[in-house]
Amino acid sequence: MDEEMKSMARFGVFRRVPRSAARGRQILGCGWVYKRKTNKLGVVYRYRARVVARVYMQRPYDSFNPDSISSPVAHKDSLRLFLSVCTANDLQVRSLDVKAAFLQADLEEKIYMSSPPGYGGTIDGEDTVLELSRAVYGLKQGSAVFHTAVDDHLKCKGFVPVMGDPCLYRRVQSDGHMMIVCVYVDDIAYGVANDATADAFMSEMRERFTIDEGEGKPIDYLLGIAVDQDLLAGITRLTMSATIAKLAEGVLTKEELAKASRVDTPMLASGLLKQTERTVSKEEFDYLSVVGSLLHISNCVRCDVALAVGILARHAACPGPAHVRACKRVLMYLSNTRNLGTTYRRSSGVAPNVPAMYEAGRHPLDDGSNHLGVFCDSDYAADETKRSTMGIVIMMNGGPIAWSSVLGKTVATSTCEAEVNAAVSGVKDAVHLQRMLFDLGLAPENKTIIVHEDNSAAISQAKAGLRAIRNAKHYHVKLAWLQQLVNDKHVKFQYCPTNDMLADFYTKPLDVDKFIRFRDAIMGVQL
Repeated sequence: MDEEMKSMARFGVFRRVPRSAARGRQILGCGWVYKRKTNKLGVVYRYRARVVARVYMQRPYDSFNPDSISSPVAHKDSLRLFLSVCTANDLQVRSLDVKAAFLQADLEEKIYMSSPPGYGGTIDGEDTVLELSRAVYGLKQGSAVFHTAVDDHLKCKGFVPVMGDPCLYRRVQSDGHMMIVCVYVDDIAYGVANDATADAFMSEMRERFTIDEGEGKPIDYLLGIAVDQDLLAGITRLTMSATIAKLAEGVLTKEELAKASRVDTPMLASGLLKQTERTVSKEEFDYLSVVGSLLHISNCVRCDVALAVGILARHAACPGPAHVRACKRVLMYLSNTRNLGTTYRRSSGVAPNVPAMYEAGRHPLDDGSNHLGVFCDSDYAADETKRSTMGIVIMMNGGPIAWSSVLGKTVATSTCEAEVNAAVSGVKDAVHLQRMLFDLGLAPENKTIIVHEDNSAAISQAKAGLRAIRNAKHYHVKLAWLQQLVNDKHVKFQYCPTNDMLADFYTKPLDVDKFIRFRDAIMGVQL
């Protein structure tokens, strides 16, 4: 707590004024928030205390402008794209954390806050309040003003943000090497070609921000993800073993943890039926909390449980004993495979940033000409609502950078329509990622995206040009959009046999052998 107050004084965050100086303006309350920070092994390495303003007390247009409080953070797809690109281009990934980040961002508004508990004072016998000139944690605009400070500084140093994600920046060095920076609030990861560039960047950041001496080391932990990069072997591996172990130990019994070694798949082939009312109370099993934790793990690294967790989330309102057992099975599977992760590889056999899968380091359909391996599939009307489950995975450099397993919002009336819906969703993501690769200088603007599809009817309709198709009149807008991309040669559909369709992994439960084969191919496990 003393360290936090010293930091606030050092950065000139506030000045003490008599309470009467507020002159009728809102005076925010505040409190202390304590946190134990852990490393990738789950070991506490630092105790942190923060003064946090009571954000719920802020009044619009008094202490903040509601139109200027949003702050972007790097999307998980952008973060994986960043790591994949760094792997392919021999860029060493390093990280830094800005110390007391929000305290270094200037406020536009004049804000008054009461003194933190235990650190009050008086002036001429009158209680004091703090007149803030810089942000503190908890303010609605705190994250926004800090991002503005980082953004302005990076742009001043020659970095250009990527159109698809304002938290991803690129700069070409004087020696011709590329440098990439990925910003997630005060956690900054950056890829550099050599130590000299890394040292120069740290010096540039210290011109504006206070950063501890120990920062700027090769990355090993970022946003709860353990990152292991081997430049010599050209491999970057992402895992969340500590997070998985902590969750499993907190939810599963000792007997269930012992049985976990025999669980090879996250779900059984038998489906889960919906209930009209909840039969397992929150006190018995906090279903929503556990599923939320599983969603975080699935969205960050463990794409192999995306389908299972997505199905569990459909029953969040009314879980029963069967749903709890299914939830625990996913946890048991994760516990058994907690050291499994997503791997990106710099392949010597193909050009950088192309899909690398299967034993030969390349998918059987990859000719080495496309940067993204896009796979789309759908399981027609398999849900009890008769809606179809759409599966999408986009591969690059041997591992997935984007994936999804979602239940369609509408009922499709044919397998072709279900496949077209999945293709539209997958192509949207692929076009977005391809544009980011172009902005990073890693792909030509007119690069054709190869989309792998296992439904001949869907491919036929997508290739049919812009002419009307009578049988598709109820989804002709989506189809017309696909046809336009195909006609403009932005997208090319290619038939993929079902046995090679990686997106099948995200549409329905598979038998053990097929599940493991697809899992290892997608996650970059050496076969």
